[in-house]
Amino acid sequence: MGYKLIKFCVTPEENEQIDAIIEVPVEKRSVIHGVVMDECNKPVEDAVVKLLMVKCRGKHTYLEPITHAFTDDCGQFLFGPLCPHVEYVIKVWINHVNIRELIIKPDCNDDPCMGDENCDDHCRKPNKGKKYEQGFQVDFDE
Repeated sequence: MGYKLIKFCVTPEENEQIDAIIEVPVEKRSVIHGVVMDECNKPVEDAVVKLLMVKCRGKHTYLEPITHAFTDDCGQFLFGPLCPHVEYVIKVWINHVNIRELIIKPDCNDDPCMGDENCDDHCRKPNKGKKYEQGFQVDFDE
């Protein structure tokens, strides 16, 4: 990587200029930066990129999940800091699905200790277009 984030605190006095010299230790960790592109060579936004570490147990090799990231609007992802000299595997999931919003609102609380001063009448009676399950009101599109 070549650099490391160093944090320090300083409180300047009135009418004072501080000339700061910051010495940083050598950074030995690494990062993986990449871009996910589709079949038309366009960046893929919101792809799931999973980082796995290659592990060995006896004669068997297996993958241990480390972390995951979502790509940004330019298809970019970043993993790090990572240990050097370790073998990693990256898996990518591209999911071109339609996303719909689901609003979940808690039902009114029947607990006498909680009170119901914030509970509107619409919480007490189901409305058309609403589905009530296990203490929650779910708004859904049809």
